[in-house]
Amino acid sequence: MKLMNLKGTNDFLPSSQVVRNKIINILRANFEKYGYMPLETPILNYYDLLSYKYEDNAEILSEIYKLTDQGGRDLGLRYDLTVPFCKVIGLNKDLRIPFRRYEIGKVFRNGPVKLGRTREFYQCDVDVVGIDNRYIEAEQILMAINTYKELGIDIIVKYNNRKLMSGLIKEVGIDDKLVASVIGVIDKMDKITREELVSELKKLGIDIAKINNLLDLFKHDLKEYLEIFKDSSNEQVKNGIQELIELNNYLERTNVSSSCVFTPTLARGLTIYTGVVFEFYDKELRINSALGAGGRYNKIITDFMNNGIEYPAIGMSFGLEPIYTILQNEEKNNLIDIYLVPLDTQIETLKIASILRKNGFRVLIEMNNKKVSKCFEYAERENIKFISVIGTQEIETSSLRVKDMIKKQENEVKVTNLVDFLQKNIDN
Repeated sequence: MKLMNLKGTNDFLPSSQVVRNKIINILRANFEKYGYMPLETPILNYYDLLSYKYEDNAEILSEIYKLTDQGGRDLGLRYDLTVPFCKVIGLNKDLRIPFRRYEIGKVFRNGPVKLGRTREFYQCDVDVVGIDNRYIEAEQILMAINTYKELGIDIIVKYNNRKLMSGLIKEVGIDDKLVASVIGVIDKMDKITREELVSELKKLGIDIAKINNLLDLFKHDLKEYLEIFKDSSNEQVKNGIQELIELNNYLERTNVSSSCVFTPTLARGLTIYTGVVFEFYDKELRINSALGAGGRYNKIITDFMNNGIEYPAIGMSFGLEPIYTILQNEEKNNLIDIYLVPLDTQIETLKIASILRKNGFRVLIEMNNKKVSKCFEYAERENIKFISVIGTQEIETSSLRVKDMIKKQENEVKVTNLVDFLQKNIDN
């Protein structure tokens, strides 16, 4: 048997996993700062649940890992965390609305593999059901900007409104049945040539005059749309513009508008979105794909519940994989705080290590009787900041020589002062 990983999956060794853990911890802390509560849902789901909101030819259905259990039931691995969230709302009628939740968990997609996109990956989602206004949308964008900043990434937020997009498409006389397909093409305007766009729209049966009008209509800024449609009877366009103006007002008054760009061609691929949508990109362009995205989806839970009550919802997902792609080489990571090397002082060294561990330090004890020189080489190679060789003399005098491997300095430290010494110097 040839040992290899399935394409689109990865093993993460400790030096990599510590970066990923750091990302997840920062995300979790920020989610909770904004009042979102933790949730966990199963990876395995009924296939009907995963596919219920899509037509048979929807692209996402081809990416679901489908399987059958011993009872002959059709199952699938979850491809996102939104559908399981809808299920939770449906199964728990006593949840207090509005309900805010976050979930960090693995999802699976049998799709193309590229830089920053794998087949098995984590989604880090926040969603709220029960609030339908631009206030919550602005707060989510603010949370994204602040969270990425804490991760050391300055982002550009591209945002749009699906009502505006649908209204613009209808404005040029395109059949309602084609709106979803046309939106999928318009979403590619920044990625493919005009000739390719025209070709794809022609395949939908749209004549060239309408195509040219359509493509030209998607080149305006928000102020221009406001002027063009000030006397229009197109309610979708007017509602979309109004929502964008409200959102803009929040972004400007919270001083983040310089990081936000209105992008009329931005659709987000999924058909679930009903209003504001947004995507987050690295300002330094270290990776071209989105680092996260989200938007308003007012119909999914409403249709899922089907009880005559409206369940407006909005959410966003932070991409662990593209974030990790950016941060993996940013800095060396210390996995161990201090490396203790006993020289016939195993019991005493274990006692010292226990005290340090109780105070939160990560301690490694040498247990294979390596030569002292090899221990120092190991500490340097593994980026361990402190090392101390503990012999009988050190135990008798209760005084340790602790070497700082970064500064190349040796310090004489009393055992009783070791905790204080490490607390003061571990990050310096």
